[in-house]
Amino acid sequence: MIPVSLKLSNFTSYGKVVPELDFSKFHLAVVSGPNGVGKSSILDAITWCVWGWSRAGDGSDQLVRLGANEMFVEFSFELDEHLYTVKRARLLSRGGTTSLELWSGSHNLTEGTIKATQQKIIDLLHLTIETFTNSSFLRQGHADEFTTKGPTDRKRILSDILGLSHYDFLEQKAKDMSKDVQTKLQLLQYQLLEIEAELAQKSEGQNKLKAAEETITKVEKTLTQIEDDLKGLRQKKEELAILTQQRSELEQSLSASKLELEEILSQGKSRAERIKQLEIETQALPQIDKKLATLNQLQKKFQEIGLKKQKRLEIERHLATLTGQRAVKQEKQNQLKKQLWEIDSQLAGLEKEGAKCPTCGQEVGKEHKVRVKKELAESKTRLQQELKSVDISKEESEMKKQQELLKSLPKIDTADIEEKIEQLAKLQAEKEQLLQSKAQLLTEKKTVLELRVFYKNKLDNIQNIEKEINKLPSVINQLDQITREITQKEETLTSLRNEERQARNIYGQIKELISRTEQLENLLESKIREKANLENEKSSYEELTLAFGKKGIQAMIIETAIPEIEEEANKLLDALSEGRMKVRFETLRETKTKTQSGEKGIVETLDIIISDEMGERPYEMYSGGEAFRVNFAIRLALSKLLTRRAGARLQFLVIDEGFGTQDTTGRTRIVAVLDTIKNDFEKILVITHLDELKEEFPVRIEVSKETGGSTFTVVGI
Repeated sequence: MIPVSLKLSNFTSYGKVVPELDFSKFHLAVVSGPNGVGKSSILDAITWCVWGWSRAGDGSDQLVRLGANEMFVEFSFELDEHLYTVKRARLLSRGGTTSLELWSGSHNLTEGTIKATQQKIIDLLHLTIETFTNSSFLRQGHADEFTTKGPTDRKRILSDILGLSHYDFLEQKAKDMSKDVQTKLQLLQYQLLEIEAELAQKSEGQNKLKAAEETITKVEKTLTQIEDDLKGLRQKKEELAILTQQRSELEQSLSASKLELEEILSQGKSRAERIKQLEIETQALPQIDKKLATLNQLQKKFQEIGLKKQKRLEIERHLATLTGQRAVKQEKQNQLKKQLWEIDSQLAGLEKEGAKCPTCGQEVGKEHKVRVKKELAESKTRLQQELKSVDISKEESEMKKQQELLKSLPKIDTADIEEKIEQLAKLQAEKEQLLQSKAQLLTEKKTVLELRVFYKNKLDNIQNIEKEINKLPSVINQLDQITREITQKEETLTSLRNEERQARNIYGQIKELISRTEQLENLLESKIREKANLENEKSSYEELTLAFGKKGIQAMIIETAIPEIEEEANKLLDALSEGRMKVRFETLRETKTKTQSGEKGIVETLDIIISDEMGERPYEMYSGGEAFRVNFAIRLALSKLLTRRAGARLQFLVIDEGFGTQDTTGRTRIVAVLDTIKNDFEKILVITHLDELKEEFPVRIEVSKETGGSTFTVVGI
C-alpha cells in the first residue's frame, strides 16, 4: 500500500475546509508542530478510514469535531499499480450512522454491509490493524508494542506479517479432506461387512434351493388336481344354476300373475259398485227434462218483459237529461236578469247628486257621467240580447212528451221471474252432470265385460305356469352343497398358490444370491483395494495437516525469518548504539519442570534477548532512550520484512514521536538510519514536535491550529 492522497473534514481538531494532503509530492516527510495541534490526527484519519480504528479505539463519535454533526475522511492509495480509494463518514444525528465505500478508479467495490466492505479492504491489503500497528506504525507511546507482548502474541503477529494464514487455510482444508476420507472408510467398512455376511450364506443357500425346488414340484402337482376338480364342480354348478334360475323366473311370473288376477277382481268389484251408483243417479234425468221445458217458456216471457222494462229505463234517463239541461238554462237566465237589474241600479244612481263611478268609487263629473251611462247602456243591450238567446221552452216541450210516454208504460216487478230463471241454470248444469254420468255408466259396463275376458285369460296363464313349475325339480340343496365344495377347493387353491409363490420367491432369492457370489467375491477384492487406497490417502492428508500446521511449514518459515529479522534489527541497532547493543531471538527454551526421564523439556517460544557491553539484561533495566532504540530497530526490521512479503506490499512507514527520549546524538543517529532505509519504503512519515529535529528533513508538513480548526502546510516541495 502506497499512500496517494488524504482528504478530511471535521475530523478531531480539523475543520470543515482542510487542504488535501498529496503524498505523491514527497518520499520522506516530517509532520511537525506544537503539541495538541493535530499532528497524530493525520495518522488517525488514515487508520480510521481504512480499518475503522484510531487511538481512541473502535469508537467514532469522539472523533467528530466539537460542535459538528458529521465527519468525513477519504484516503487513496496505490496497490499493485492499481489506484484504490476508501471513503468513510460518520453522522451523529438519528442515533449515529456510519458509511463506508471502496472504489477502484471509477468502479464501486462497496459491499452490501459495512462489515463486508471492511473485510474486503483487509483482504485486499492482506493486513489487519494489529499487524500494521505492530510493524510499520510506531504509534506515540506504543513503540514497544511488539517487544512487550508475550511470546504467543509475537508469534501470531509475526505469522500475520509473514502471511502464514494461508497455511492455516491449507491445514484446515487437509483436516476436512482427512475427515471426508475417514467417512468414506467407515462406509466402506460397513459395505465389506455386508459382503462378507452375504458370502457366508453361500453353502446354506444350496440346501434351501433344493428344498424350494421340491416344494414347488409337490405344490404344482396338487394344484393341477384341485384345478381339475374345481373345473368339474363349476360346470355342474352352472347347470344347476340355470335350472334354479328358470324355476325362479317361473315362480316370479306366477306370483306376478296372481297379483294381477287379484287386481282384476278388485277392479271388477269396484266398477260394479260404480255402475249401481251411476244407474241411481241417471234415474232423475226425465224429471229434470220436464222442469227445463217449463223454465224455457218462462224465460221467453221474461225476455218480452225485459224489453218493456228497458224502454222505460231509456225514457227515464232521457227525461233526467232534459231536466238537467233545463236547470242549467234556468240558472243562466237568473244570472243575466240579476246583471240587468244591477245595471239599472247603477244608471239610476248616476242621476243622483254626487254620484260615484261604479268602477273606481270616485265622484264623477258631467263628461265622465255621460261616458259611464253610455258604457252601461251598451252592457245592458248586450245582456238583453243574450237573455233572449237562452230559451227553455224546447226542453219543457220535450219533457212533457216523454212524461206522456212514461205514463203509457206500467211498472213491472220481475223479481219472482228472475228467481225461477236462476233455477234454469242450475237445472241445466245438473242435466249436464247426469249426462256425463250416463256416459260413464256405459263406459264402466264395457270395461267390466273386458275385465271378465282378461280375468279368464290370466287364470288360464296361471294354471299353465304352475304346470311348468311342477315339471322342474328343486335343486337348491344340491346347489348349496356344490357351492360349499367349490369354496373349500378355492381356499385350498389360494393357500397352495401362496405356498408356491413363497417357495418361488425363496428359490429366486437363493438363485440370485448364488449367481451374485462370484460378483461379490470380485467386489470384495475391489473394496479391499479401495480401502487400502483410502487409508493411504488419509495418511497423506494427516501428514499435510501436520506440515501446514503451526509446528510444520509455518514454524520452518518463522525459523527462517527470525535470523533475517535479527540480522536487520542488529544492523540498525549497531548504527543507533555505536555497536554497543545487540538483540537475539530465541524460538525454543527449556521448561522449568522435568520429564519422566529426568531431563527438562523443550517448548516453542519467541523471546527477545537484549545485550550490551555489560552483558544480557532484562528489557526493563534499560533506559528509555536505549529501550526506544531497541524497539525502533526491531520495528523497522519487521516493517522491512512486511514490505517484502508477497500479497501485503505495505511500503509505508510511520513513526509517531518517541524522539524525546533521545539526546542530540541519538536523534541524529535515528535520522541517519532513516536516511539509510528510506529506499526500502515508498513513503515514510515522521511525526515530531521538536523544532531541532524537523530541520533534519527536506519536506515538512507543518500543522497549526487556527480559528476554523487545525490545518497544515507542506513546505519543501
